[in-house]
Amino acid sequence: MTAVQTTTAARTTLGPATHRRVHGLNVLSLAGTFEEMGRQHGALLADEIRRGPIPYYRTFVEKVMRGAAPGVIGRVGRRVLQETVGRRVARGLPDFALDTIRGMAEGAGLPFDEVLEGCTMPDSLVWLAGRMIDVKGVPPAVRHRLALGLGCTSAIAWGAATRDGKLLHARNLDYHGVGCWPSTAALVFHRPAQGQRYVAASAAGVAMGGITAMNEAGLTLTVHQHMFTDRSAVGGTPIGIVGDIVMREARTLAEAEAILARHKPIGCWTYLVADGHRREVLCWEEDPQRHASRRIATEASSFGYANIYLDEELGATERDLYPTYWRHNQGRYARVAEILRERHGALDAEGMAGILGDIGDPRCRLRDSICMTLTVGSVVFRPEDGIVWIGTGEAPTSHGTFVPFSLQTGDVAHGAESFTPGEKYDAQTRDAFERWRRAYVAYVDHDDVPRSRQELSMACEIAPEQPAYRAVAGMFALKDGDTTDAARMLDAAIAIGHPDEQRLASFHLWRARASDVAGDRTRAERGYRTVIGMHADPLVRAAAERGLKRPYRTRDAKRIHVDMSLGDVMAP
Repeated sequence: MTAVQTTTAARTTLGPATHRRVHGLNVLSLAGTFEEMGRQHGALLADEIRRGPIPYYRTFVEKVMRGAAPGVIGRVGRRVLQETVGRRVARGLPDFALDTIRGMAEGAGLPFDEVLEGCTMPDSLVWLAGRMIDVKGVPPAVRHRLALGLGCTSAIAWGAATRDGKLLHARNLDYHGVGCWPSTAALVFHRPAQGQRYVAASAAGVAMGGITAMNEAGLTLTVHQHMFTDRSAVGGTPIGIVGDIVMREARTLAEAEAILARHKPIGCWTYLVADGHRREVLCWEEDPQRHASRRIATEASSFGYANIYLDEELGATERDLYPTYWRHNQGRYARVAEILRERHGALDAEGMAGILGDIGDPRCRLRDSICMTLTVGSVVFRPEDGIVWIGTGEAPTSHGTFVPFSLQTGDVAHGAESFTPGEKYDAQTRDAFERWRRAYVAYVDHDDVPRSRQELSMACEIAPEQPAYRAVAGMFALKDGDTTDAARMLDAAIAIGHPDEQRLASFHLWRARASDVAGDRTRAERGYRTVIGMHADPLVRAAAERGLKRPYRTRDAKRIHVDMSLGDVMAP
């Protein structure tokens, strides 16, 4: 194994592999066998891998159990999950993936079993979420937290929709790891000993290139997850593997489709594969029991996707367990379609990045925004000439600077311009959301409610017109035992109002609960009756009905688990 060397151009080398930092992004070029490329990845990004997504995912089950089970139970749960489901997921990994992971572990100096556990945990959680959806006796908040996962938005335009007719494929990756994925983000150029060259938007330690990628034949690939379905089944191929095969082997959509058809998934996914030269799009929707292939007609000239199955039979398996999520999902889908229509004929790479950076209805920053807290990766591909623009900086990466790179050279693409979609929004809007992001990381990653409250307070001060910021600040105050601040924040959220009556009903529910905890039962009962008289989500209405039967207590408030991605409580 060749020693790692640092050159005068701040480029680190390891045999044929290189690494350097560009705009805070790890730019990695790998070459050789799968094990060799894994070892190069591990050695060149060893420090980054230790603080990246793989160790984070390894302990994620403990994070989602927090507040519903003591820490020891969460750790035991992770161990049991890994020893049972995780091992079965690992058995679904083909030899090339195991060789890659083994090489990466060796290169980074990490135990192979720990790295493998981090790589298989996402699929293990998908399986566990499906099993828990129908299991009675499992706390609803745990079921819902496990079911939440990869969100994502894609927008594809070509022909008459773009300025020059070239196909553009834009994508936001919305996933867990807000505090670690963007800071260890990597653009990885793969030159495998067998197969085509391809580039993947990834992060340190995420060795497979099958989530967001483009190959030398001009194919692009993005993956979307479907949540709240019980169709997951261990025994299939883990996520990220099939897409990697497509990138190395497929030169046409027909070849990509044939590869996808050969593999049974563990979870419920959609693959969007676009051919930049032929200007065609394949939408492949699947679960372990069914797949549906859809070709988007060339004359359509644009296509948008979120996380809603288009196939009716697959769509019938999705369950509306968290209405706020579904409203947001449907809102993103509608918003992408709307912008593609509005900008038809004028779209270029910067315009496509602008779609990824769209914040939706200004009356609520979280309602139908494409650019979200969980947006940890953002790219725009122009496959006809092998250019990829990748968003840099902290989440949401679609508000950062998009830097262009060339698949042909494996370096910054000269002659292509950078752009920053977030600049179109005023500094206050961006600063307030940065405070929201910090509150998210403090709470989700560190269970630091006081720090989250501080950041939320600043977000409310910077953007006092945002109702969800106020409502969540009130929920955290109630969780922290501060009924005075809870009442103040929730009163403000109610006074501002919300475009969706269901969310406003939720604000009233939490205001009534704050009254209950403060000992004002008369006001609490009045608030619960207000909720029942509104168009409330079923779980919110049921909570209000319970509130009329018995007071909400301090110990109940301490168990509040806030979904910081959408600013709501999934199981109130």
